[in-house]
Amino acid sequence: MVDTIARILSYPFLRWRVASAEGLENIPRKGPVLLVANHIGIHDPLLLIFTIAWGTQGRAAHAIAKWKIFQTAFAQRFMHTIPLYEDRARSMQYSADLLARGEVVLIYPEGRVNTSDTIGKVKSGAARLALQCGVPVIPIGIRRTSPPPQTSADHRKDLLFGRMSCTVGKPIDLSAWQGRTVDAALLAQVNRAIMTPVATLAGKIYMV
Repeated sequence: MVDTIARILSYPFLRWRVASAEGLENIPRKGPVLLVANHIGIHDPLLLIFTIAWGTQGRAAHAIAKWKIFQTAFAQRFMHTIPLYEDRARSMQYSADLLARGEVVLIYPEGRVNTSDTIGKVKSGAARLALQCGVPVIPIGIRRTSPPPQTSADHRKDLLFGRMSCTVGKPIDLSAWQGRTVDAALLAQVNRAIMTPVATLAGKIYMV
């Protein structure tokens, strides 16, 4: 409860960095939810987590974020980041367990910062979780409203000064793929079903 209140109260100090946040009403106020977003900078997990908490009256989004700063004990406690184990299957199981408990999980299938106008090949974690857990899957498109980083120092500055806007879409219907044998072809189809609306909301094109 204390962490939830702290996230909500902290949002006004970060709000100037979020140009707009649309569609937050599409995130259910209770029950498990898998949020899938594109990744435009080191700052977007921080800003999106707090935006979701504010827009849903306190729901904690547990994000898989690989940047080391998000893997500290403080981040895992205050921001509810998901540990990124060397064995990625452990992180996926950790996420599945959260969903089984009715929590919100936020995942970035690109696995890296991408400031281009296209989304290419993505990792299969979101598709696997969606098929395994059968929970609502909601796309989120993120757009930069600050200049893209040109150097590694710029990436680090993004954490403090990077800005963005976000749009939350409607739940994605994956019923056509539920209960089928999971193989590479099926995962590619589910990735396309998930990432196409993510790309559209972000003003990008999914190229796979």
